Parts: sequence; C-alpha cells; structure tokens
Amino acid sequence: MSEEEDLKQRITSIVKDYDSQGIHRTGTKVDEQSAHWLADKIKKIGLEPCLEGFSLDRIDVREASVELGTQKIMGLPLFDCTYPKEELIISNLGNINEENVIGITSVDNVTPKILEEQRKNNPNIGIIVATQGMTPGLSLINADNFTTPFGPPTLQISSENWPLLSSKIGIEVSFNIKISRNPKKAYNVITRLKGKDSGLAPLVIMTPRSGWWNCASERAGGIAILLELMRAFYYNKPPRDVLFLANSGHELGHLGLDHYLNQNSDLIKKASSWIHLGANISAVPQIGKKKPSSIKILVQSSDSEIEKLTNQSLAKYGIIPSVNISQGKRPVGEAKNIFDGGGRYFSILGMQNPLFHHQHDRWPDAVDINNTTIITKAVVFLGLQLAR
Repeated sequence: MSEEEDLKQRITSIVKDYDSQGIHRTGTKVDEQSAHWLADKIKKIGLEPCLEGFSLDRIDVREASVELGTQKIMGLPLFDCTYPKEELIISNLGNINEENVIGITSVDNVTPKILEEQRKNNPNIGIIVATQGMTPGLSLINADNFTTPFGPPTLQISSENWPLLSSKIGIEVSFNIKISRNPKKAYNVITRLKGKDSGLAPLVIMTPRSGWWNCASERAGGIAILLELMRAFYYNKPPRDVLFLANSGHELGHLGLDHYLNQNSDLIKKASSWIHLGANISAVPQIGKKKPSSIKILVQSSDSEIEKLTNQSLAKYGIIPSVNISQGKRPVGEAKNIFDGGGRYFSILGMQNPLFHHQHDRWPDAVDINNTTIITKAVVFLGLQLAR
C-alpha cells in the first residue's frame, strides 16, 4: 500500500468512527465516550493524553414544538435564550418585535447575526425561527451566549416549514418548550509532545470536537488532521514543545476553549503560534447544484509571516484559498479567541458545506476523503514549518 493510500485509510477510519458514535453535543454520554475514544487513538500513536473536565448545566430538551390546529411542527430551542415560566404558551403568530404575539422569522444558520439583533429588547412572547441552510431541513444555530442567555423563548424549526408558518400570521398557536438543566462535566482532550528544547515557546494546535449532530464533515476532518500532526511530530521531533487541544463546548460559545484559556491565560501570547483546525474541512462543497472542481477553503492568518508560510504550504499541494482573511480582521471560529488575546495564528475552515449544522451531515455522503487527504498533507507540512 502506498503512503498516500495508508493516510487516506487512516483518515477514513477516523471519520467513520466519529460519525458512528452518535450526536456529539457537549456534556452528553456520546461526548464523553468520544473523548475516551480520541484519547485511545492518541495513545496508539505513542503519546499520553489528559482529559481535563469542565462543568456546565447541560440543557436536555423534553418538548420543542408549535401546534397550528391539528398540525404539530417539531424543532429545537435555542440554547442561549430564556425559557418560558409556563411551558405551554397559547398566542397568535405575529411579526418580530410585535408585542403580545409569537414572532416569526427566517435566518441563515451560518451567519445568524440578524437573529441576535432581533432578539435584543424583544417584546415578543416567543419567537419561531426557520433556519435556512444550503440544504432544506433543520440546520441549528450555535449558542454563542450559552452562559448569558437573553431574549424570548425561541424555537428553531426546519426551513421546509417556513411557507406554512409565514402564511399563518394572526392565527392562534400552541408554543411548547420544556427543558431541564442538569449539572454535567465535559472534557477537553489535551496532549503535550516534548520537543528538543522545552524552553522555547510552544506551538499550539487545536480543533473542536463537539457539535449539534453527528457532524461527520463539520468536525471529523479536524480531528483526523490533529492526529496526523501528532503522528508527524512524534516521528520528527520538533525544536519546541507542541500542545494539542481537542475541545468540547464548541456549539456553546466555545465553552471548552474558554475554560482552558481561563486556566492558561498567558498561553495565547506565550505560544509561538496557534493552528486552528476549523469546521467543514471534510465537507463535499457545493455551489448552486454543482460540486466545484477545486478545494474550497477559508484561511485566516494573524500576520504576513504566517500568511506567506501558509500560502507556500498550500500551493505545494495545489491548494489556493477561496477566501483569505488577513491580519487585522477578526477571524471566525476558535481563532477569534486567539485574535482577541493578541496571539499569532493560522486557521483553516472548509467552505460551501451544504450540510453545515444539519442532521444529515453523515458518513459517507457528506464527506470528501480525497480533498481531506490533500488538505491534511498541506497542513502537516505547514505545521512542521511553524514548529521550527
């Protein structure tokens, strides 16, 4: 078997395993089991991982629906809204920011800032939001304000229900959200690989490992690349220490990364640089109804030196970033935590994922293993350069 085929098989195995584990929401049994699975994979490389726990009040949903006459539409509440004192609310459908009604709206789940603005100082009794992803269905919105919830009780429903809902303004509906909060622990998986000189500033490599659904294309690619970087550094001892972070709490406002940075606040600037392996690296991209002929990625760099190394490393494997967010502009994903703290970083995310935050983001249909393999080789090459 060729070296490339061997790499492709390892990546495939990781993506399939991760997908098969179930729904990866923070603090769930699946999330905990997945942390131990990842730790076992790291041990097989020859490194010693640590599971660092952090506490949260996990939201368990018992009911999330709206009834219009005899028709019942199921959904999921936002995880950073307030919840009704009375679990069942009977009121009329109306417009956003209209008093004494349940307001309805439709937003893009990838950039839902408009919904955040609509929720501020909102007089609605409740809100129903149809989430509009690239694929019809329920594409959930991250709870960036999980620790500081605000706004009316908000129910997310499938985009497929929007034509019906928007035609029913003024009718009476039953709005039902029942949740419980349960104290739980979630885990960051942390691994330190000793370099030749531990006195040098470490390189830090991070990827989120939690999400709303099975998240095959959204999250598994980042985990696979993290493991390949570990393997590369294990067999090619770097000049400096390399710290690997696989964080839970991504969908809840980067809860796990925030916990880690609160415990290690000096690391943002102390690290030589950070590598952020972001969302959708393994996705089958889509533009309109077609798959593009080239890899679609977004790259974010903190400074010209890292940007130059990045472009050279990607070009070596025939990759040209579709979007390049250069220094000075606040990045997306976990890289923004590093930007806010004044650290140096390289960040990579996939683009045009038609199943982003969608329950059908599953192996094998959502995943492009060939593209993931090429991206992996480029990022491993870049990682070796950044560790010098």
